[in-house]
Amino acid sequence: MNQRGSFTLVGTMITLAIIAVLAGVFFFGSGVFQAGGPKSPRKDGKGVTIPGLAEARARDTVCQSNLSQVRQSIMVAQSSGGDELPKSLDELHLPAEVTHCSIGHEAYTYDPATGQVHCPHPGHEKY
Repeated sequence: MNQRGSFTLVGTMITLAIIAVLAGVFFFGSGVFQAGGPKSPRKDGKGVTIPGLAEARARDTVCQSNLSQVRQSIMVAQSSGGDELPKSLDELHLPAEVTHCSIGHEAYTYDPATGQVHCPHPGHEKY
C-alpha cells in the first residue's frame, strides 16, 4: 500500500469514529447533550435525550389541543342543552383519542358540577 492510500484510510476511520461517538452522545446521552442534564426536567420523566424531549413536547401540544377541543365541545353541549352541563364526557360522543392524554393515555378528569376538564398526567396539571 502506498503512503497516500494509508492516509486516506486513516482519515476515513477517524471520521467514522467521530461520527459514531457524536451519534451515540446525541441519541443515548452522556449528560453533556441531554436536555437538563442526566435527569429529565419533566415531571413524568419523559424526554431524557434531545429527540425524546422534542417528541414529548409535541405530545404535550397534542394534549393541550385535545383539552381545548373537549372544552369547546362542553360549551357547545351546554349552549344547545339549555345551559345544562353534560353529566360525563361520554355524552359528547368524542373519540377516545381526544378524551385521553396523548402521552400517558389517562382519561381526562371531568367535574360535571363546574364543567372543568383536566389532564391527570404528571406535568399537565396546568393545562
